[in-house]
Amino acid sequence: MSADHSTRHEELLPAYALGAVDGEDLREMESHLATGCAECRRQLDLWQGDLEELAASVEPVIPSETARRRVQRLAGAASPARSRGSRWPAILAAASLLVAVWSGWRQARLGEEMERLGAERDRLARQVSGLDQQLGLARAEADRMAESLAIITSPGSRAIVLAGLGPSPNAKGHTFVNPERGKAVFYAFDLPALTPDKTYQLWWIEGGKPVSAGVFKVDERGTGSVQVERAPRGATDAWAVTVEPAGGVPQPTGEMVLKG
Repeated sequence: MSADHSTRHEELLPAYALGAVDGEDLREMESHLATGCAECRRQLDLWQGDLEELAASVEPVIPSETARRRVQRLAGAASPARSRGSRWPAILAAASLLVAVWSGWRQARLGEEMERLGAERDRLARQVSGLDQQLGLARAEADRMAESLAIITSPGSRAIVLAGLGPSPNAKGHTFVNPERGKAVFYAFDLPALTPDKTYQLWWIEGGKPVSAGVFKVDERGTGSVQVERAPRGATDAWAVTVEPAGGVPQPTGEMVLKG
């Protein structure tokens, strides 16, 4: 640090870094820097580095006419003919420019942060929605299993075993009927998976007439099930499963794969 270094030089540095000093102040700063003042050179490098980083991080902004006139008025107030005290308008002009650049940089960063937080909020909202759906499915499955267990274990329930036919001789089926409640539950095992345009359809046969009891798919193990909300309360001739078009049909048309 040179012997003539003073706080006044440090006050002029921001405006000098912006090129906002002239006249006597400019000559004084250049003369002082030429002495090799390490502290002023260090601070000047910091100011110039910060300004370059700020300028590179924001989109160019055209100042309003009011802001332009204010900065020009402050900068123009400093002239070579004025005293050393006239450096303050130049410093104020430099400060105004610094504030403008910093404000633009801050606004850009806030915009990025708001966008990030908005995306995070949307992601969490989708995650919560997905969890709600999974919870709803889990509750529905739990209710269905509880209902099936109640049907199977209720006094008076009877079980009908269905044997595999045709292309699925090893398949098995079990129908559990509760006549008092008029409900039934059916389980199938070792049935082959079907193409998307086909489905398995459960029937009961009463008085020689088939009545649809619902449709079902099977998983990769060949297991499927269906609950029957309106099961027969009296005796039936048989229960059967056929392969039908997706969605089911009013009367059986496809191949029978289970019967009992």
